[in-house]
Order: sequence, then structure tokens, then C-alpha cells
Amino acid sequence: MTDQVPQNLSDSSAIQPPDSQYIVDDAELAKACAYLQRASVLALDTEFVRTNTFYPKPGLIQIGDGQRIFLLDPLTLTQWQPFLDLLADQQITKVLHSGSEDLVLLQHTFGQLPEPMFDTQKAAAFLGYGANLSYLNIVKELIGVELEKGETRSDWCARPLSERQLHYAALDVHYLPSIYETLRQQLDEKGYLRWLQDECQQMLDIAWQNEDDALWPTLFINVGGAWRLNPQQLAILQQLVIWREITARQRNKPRNWIAKDAELILLVQRKPQDRQALAAIKDVSKSLQQRDGDAVLQILHQDAELSPQFNALATTLKATSGQPLPPALRPAVKRLQRAVSQVAEDAGIAAELLARKKVLIEFLQANMHCQSEERLVWPAGVDGWRRDLLKKPLFEALRDQPAEEA
Repeated sequence: MTDQVPQNLSDSSAIQPPDSQYIVDDAELAKACAYLQRASVLALDTEFVRTNTFYPKPGLIQIGDGQRIFLLDPLTLTQWQPFLDLLADQQITKVLHSGSEDLVLLQHTFGQLPEPMFDTQKAAAFLGYGANLSYLNIVKELIGVELEKGETRSDWCARPLSERQLHYAALDVHYLPSIYETLRQQLDEKGYLRWLQDECQQMLDIAWQNEDDALWPTLFINVGGAWRLNPQQLAILQQLVIWREITARQRNKPRNWIAKDAELILLVQRKPQDRQALAAIKDVSKSLQQRDGDAVLQILHQDAELSPQFNALATTLKATSGQPLPPALRPAVKRLQRAVSQVAEDAGIAAELLARKKVLIEFLQANMHCQSEERLVWPAGVDGWRRDLLKKPLFEALRDQPAEEA
């Protein structure tokens, strides 16, 4: 915790502008990257627009070493290799704050992610500052500077960018190197640095998998209300969701612009036989009926295969979906939640980092009759340091079942 008195900078004229340079020329980009190549730590952020597209449209990329900041214009620059070399340089740590969406943009736009990386929001959660600390709040907490929200609603793809936009874009990375040094030292002192590194690597792995079509057959388990469907209906829903994913990416439109979750559920339940029957379903949009009616009808009436892989996914869905929890299981879930909260309190980290309720329900469903810590079945993502911390407390919470619950 900082004991500095926050400097109120809500008046933009009071903010000292960081040393920044707006880069629109490939030769200048090469010079900037040559300068940054000497750093061991680089702050990184992106500005983008994603209101009517599947993929984010990059508007600006900010990168700096704590002394100088370069604002890269993706609408004019074409020779990106020097920048990509910085992202890939294993000797340079790239520092981001809440970087998941930045990773999606970088992976899709350039096919390169910032490795290794350090996410300051994740680091703050390991140090008891809260699970989702904003950049504004972490700057206030650790630097003692109170920033205003700035240009968060700007159209970053419009040109020209205003001086105010460029100024606030620079501020988004200006303090990150100092924040990194503070958080890294605190993590190292508590022995949590390895945990943070594992967490950041998981973020990178997820971003790399964003274009992996092998994962698309699993997407249906995230559709709201899917738990109400029987296995045959779920198999059809799986195919509809895969079709929506492919179509959204091909057209570069949001998934919901192709078909909403509720529409997919309704189509599976009603299973119209032809276009006339499809048109009679009032809650399915006209655009979906007219543009994609034939594709949807074909999927609805093709043979649905209930493979072992599908059955495993359907089981996971039933265990972790938003369906009401059976009353008999609610006390057990509360015991697990209390156990997680106690572990988090003892470790001084945010409980959300350990396991959310959905994960605990899946854990409970898989281990209700488990008799040994070593035979516990763990949900995806609960491994490494999480498993080390939770194994004993969660097993004991399972074993503490009152007689009336047995």
C-alpha cells in the first residue's frame, strides 16, 4: 500500500505529458524499436474498436520503457517486423494491465504475442489489492496519481487522432514500468512470482488457442439455457454453435449478429421442418431466417452423433451450467466456498483467483464419493499452484458432510 497523498489530476491540463512520439512512418518505427531493444521491461497497451465486428480493429498501439513512449499507428504502418521482434524477444518482459483483449488483437492482427508478459491486474490480485483492479485505481494505489477516465469511449479508428487522445493513450503505459517494479518485488517477497508467471502463461495459451478450430465443438456448453436440452438436442445445438462460430469469423461480425443464444435454443426445441415453419417462429430474427435459413434447416435435420467426447462435454454442461442447484447440494457448495475464502485470506490473495462457484460445483459433482485426496478429479484450469493450495482444504470440506446430507 502506498502512503503517498494522491495528486488529483482530473483536470487534463494539470497532467504533465509523458515523453511520447506518434509513429506513422515505417522508418521511424524501425528507429523506435531499435531504441526499445535495449530495454529489459516494456509497457504495452492497445486501443481498438470492436462494436460491430468479430475481431477487434486496431486503432493505436502504445509501447514504452518508462522514459519514452511510442504511439504506433496501425492504419498507416506496414513494416511491422521490428515491433514483432520486440514482442517475441524472450529477454524483454512485456508489461500489460488486464491484457486479455490486447492479446486477442495482437494474435489476430500480427500472429505474435508478447512473450514473456507480466499482467499488473493479475499481479495485484495475488497481492490482495482486489481481483479486478482498474488501471486508474492501481495508478492511484501505487503511484499516488489520480487520473481521470480519459478517452475510453473514443473512436480510435477515426483520423486524425486528437492531441487529447494521444495524450491519454500515452498515460495508459506511462506508469506501468514503475508499477511492475513495485508488484514484482512484492510478489518475490511473498514467494508468489512463479504463480503470477504461470497465470500469465495461461493467458498467453488461451490467446494462442483463439483461432484453434479444434476447440469449437466445446463452445456449446457456454450457451445460456443449454442445460434444459436433452442429449439429442444438445448434439444439434453443438453443430449450430460451430456453424455460428465459422460464419461470424468469415463475415467478421459479432456472434449475436449471426444468431443469439436464445434463438439457437428455440430452433433446437422447435426444430422447424421447412422455411415456412421457420418463418412462423416469431422470436427468430428475419435476418437469420432469410439469410441463413437453409443452412440452419440443414443442420437441424442432419444426423447428430453422440460420441464419447460429446457425452463427456454434455456431462460437464449439466454439472456446471446455470441450472438451479439441487437443494441437497447447496450446503456442500457453501462449505467449499468457505474453504476457498479461508485459503485466500490466509494467502492474502483474491478468492476469485482460486476458484469461482461454477468450478466448485463441477468439483463437487465429480468428487461427491471420493475417499482420497490423491483421487480427486479436478476441473480444467485448477492445476499447479491452485491445486497445491486447495487439495487438502477442499477434500476436508467434502468429508465434513453432516449426517443429514449423506
